[in-house]
Amino acid sequence: MAPADQRYRLWPAAAMGVRVATNVLELFLPHGWPQSQASIHWTARTGTEITCGKVEALEELPAHVRRHVLLVWTPPADTLLTQARLPTRNRRKIAQALPYALEEQLLGDPADLHFAYQRHNEDTLAVAVTARERMQAWLQTLHDARLQPTRLCPATLSLPLDVDDWALAFVDGWIWLRTAAYSGIVCRTTENGPPALVAAALEEARSTAQMPTRLTVFNAPPEFARDKWASSLELEIVLSEQSLWEARLSAAPPLDLLQGDFAPARGLRKQLQPLLPAAIIASVWLIGTLAFTVGNWWQLDHKHRSYQQAMTALFRQAFPDAKVVLDPALQMQRNLATLQVQTGGAGSRDLLPLLAGIAPVMRANPQASLRTLKYEDAKLTLDLRLPDFEALEKIRNAMNGNAKLRAEVLAANSRGSEVEGRLRIESRDAATREQRQ
Repeated sequence: MAPADQRYRLWPAAAMGVRVATNVLELFLPHGWPQSQASIHWTARTGTEITCGKVEALEELPAHVRRHVLLVWTPPADTLLTQARLPTRNRRKIAQALPYALEEQLLGDPADLHFAYQRHNEDTLAVAVTARERMQAWLQTLHDARLQPTRLCPATLSLPLDVDDWALAFVDGWIWLRTAAYSGIVCRTTENGPPALVAAALEEARSTAQMPTRLTVFNAPPEFARDKWASSLELEIVLSEQSLWEARLSAAPPLDLLQGDFAPARGLRKQLQPLLPAAIIASVWLIGTLAFTVGNWWQLDHKHRSYQQAMTALFRQAFPDAKVVLDPALQMQRNLATLQVQTGGAGSRDLLPLLAGIAPVMRANPQASLRTLKYEDAKLTLDLRLPDFEALEKIRNAMNGNAKLRAEVLAANSRGSEVEGRLRIESRDAATREQRQ
């Protein structure tokens, strides 16, 4: 029997016209779990019945739902949801390249982070980045409670999402916002209307012509000011009649964190077994085409050497005083850059003009402290420590107010009572030139 303080609500899924898998248990891990003492929300589907409740500890889960297939929704604030573009479909190469492709968005050591991904479309990967320590703590605590999850996914992606709409939920003092199939944000609730992070996300969507048609709100508190939110965000607000837990009738989580080092060994062997016939066919094909491949490589190598000789001759013609030519293309680029500097002053993409542009903004915001500064590829990257997210947004807007600068937020994370943010600044004309190219 369930504990006395456990509350259940039964919702017949068939009556709602939704086909769902049978015997599935979904857990929603609270912020800071397992160290925190917050309650764990759960939803169980047994046949056509939906049971919702919450417990203080995993051991309090009813015995009959503990045998269900387990899906776990992890605390959203512990996972960074982003995207990456990589020119390969090889899983090993993707795993090696992801830390470098997302380097500017990461505040920690990549060796301490776990990268999970799902192909979003032909060119883009949806990526979830979580600290390995957090993953180990979640899995160990679940294992100690004799629970074996089949999938782990950030809870931001649990919100039901309609085409061209966004979904938002109030959960234990936090706001979860889902903006697309594989993206979302999380922030603390505020008393004075929408948080700045939600407003900033909408402003960015508006600037990229990806503005949602409406915002569906789950678990709205009694004091929720619907009209104030709608006026502030300039967006239609729809209040869901169901709580987030009751609305959880969708398919399995879209992005699984149980990948790589955290993939279940048994599941991995099961996935590889059907690939054995394909591997045999691929081996036969490889042997049969080896001669053709070697011949094709020889032709390409011959062309490469011809092009290299042509570039070397062109470089020596332009710079006859050069004694050694190792990489004619790179040496040509460097020599041209040197000539450009020698014939005029610093350009808008150089370091000094960028520093001169951000200096007034930094002086006007003494509450922001500069941790590190990096200049590379005509772009300036600042790591800042600020009192809150609003201060970061204020500095970004101030820099964008300069007609010669373009600033964007690469990362923003809460650290105790402060916020660590990363800004990238470049000259506006350089950014426009890159977009045209």
